[in-house]
Amino acid sequence: MHWLYLHFPRLQLDLFEQLHPEQTGPTVVIDGTDNTVCQLSAAALTAGIKPGMGLAEITAIHAQTCIIEYAANSENCQLEQLATTLYAIASDIVCVASNGIAINLSPLELYYQGLDNFMALCKRSLTVRQVHFHYGSGATIEIARVLARSHFDRVESEPSLALNHLKNCSLQATELPSKEKEQLNRIGIRTLGQLIALPLDEIGKRFNNQIITYLLAIKGVKQPPYSLFHPRKVFSQYLELPYAVESAPRLSRYIAIVLANNCAYLQKRNLATDTLQFELQQREHDNLMFKVNAGTPHHHLSEWQMLIDLKLEQLKLDSPVTSLTLTCDQLVEFDPENLSLLQSSYSRHAENMLLGKLLARLGSDSVKTVEQVNEHRQDYVVQQACALHKAPACSEANGLQPVWLMVQPQPLTEQTQIVYGPERVHTGWWDDHPVKRDYFLALTGKGQRLWVYRDDQQHWYVHGYFG
Repeated sequence: MHWLYLHFPRLQLDLFEQLHPEQTGPTVVIDGTDNTVCQLSAAALTAGIKPGMGLAEITAIHAQTCIIEYAANSENCQLEQLATTLYAIASDIVCVASNGIAINLSPLELYYQGLDNFMALCKRSLTVRQVHFHYGSGATIEIARVLARSHFDRVESEPSLALNHLKNCSLQATELPSKEKEQLNRIGIRTLGQLIALPLDEIGKRFNNQIITYLLAIKGVKQPPYSLFHPRKVFSQYLELPYAVESAPRLSRYIAIVLANNCAYLQKRNLATDTLQFELQQREHDNLMFKVNAGTPHHHLSEWQMLIDLKLEQLKLDSPVTSLTLTCDQLVEFDPENLSLLQSSYSRHAENMLLGKLLARLGSDSVKTVEQVNEHRQDYVVQQACALHKAPACSEANGLQPVWLMVQPQPLTEQTQIVYGPERVHTGWWDDHPVKRDYFLALTGKGQRLWVYRDDQQHWYVHGYFG
């Protein structure tokens, strides 16, 4: 086996910098368990801040440092999105912890006609996502992981060659527990080369079987089992906000990140949706949930963003929002309509987008459409319906029926000549709206064709006009 390991040392900070490009000063991510720096920006490094420093040291060095609390859940979601992106170019993928992805290179070398071609595509895919990463390769995931954490940033053509580079790697780049690292450091062992040189039976006397298993993987003897990554069948992403947001419209820039991932997910699978669900975690109140509906299923980022912004203008928050989740589970196959080349002609897409804007601004309960239903009584053929529900397929009407119907039938007052009919309609006795009529096509003296009927009282009425 030949594994590539991608190490992402600052996922949460990368996301913060995407959301806040205006923040150019020192920025650090603090691990809440011990209040020390676990991620820091280039500006923070320049200012003299180092990993592992406490809050007091940071403040003393630079009082205006931007401090963010580490959120493991947010990084796990980011890692899943990166794995989903890489799944389009590689199949055997393993998500490791919260900041690493391993890829099996063995089947890819032949497919891409060389590892250089695959690595170029991989780097391009990650660069587009604006994340910092280091990488390494080896016969096992553990070997590749140590090299990646040591910033090796090279892929060897043969997995066995990576063993030579492990000798100078520090024990700090390994996944050995801190207690064992300190114990090895006390007896003068500080590099992997020194540790690998020790006989396993001697190590077994001092350490548990977990350490032995890890060393076997480092030596390339045995790979521990891992579960392969498979993308979800529906899209869902959680995002921890760097600051609590008090106004709904200010959520737009954060929603844009998860929305872009959602649209990319749909486009790669030729899917579309007409409903997005959002859950906002409020600091002092219950979670706030809302939906954004479009007039038609689609996966266009700019159009979804416009509808969401309209919805946020109407949304009232009970308390500041600390995180959000986007869920998209109502998926259909994308079937774009053919738009006319003439910009002035009628466009079904434009109608659907207008409907989406109305739904976002007014809500689904305030927007109605009209639909034609299967009904012999022409008074009830056209009915109001919820804009979110498509009208069922309506079969063709029987007989002669005009395009222009009167809102209320009017008594027939002029002389006419019957040219067709009668057609009897006798129905509706079950819903308290009975109809018993004989319909005719009549012609006036001026040549106007009318749709008239005679009721059971022998009264005549005009119901519509033929063109």
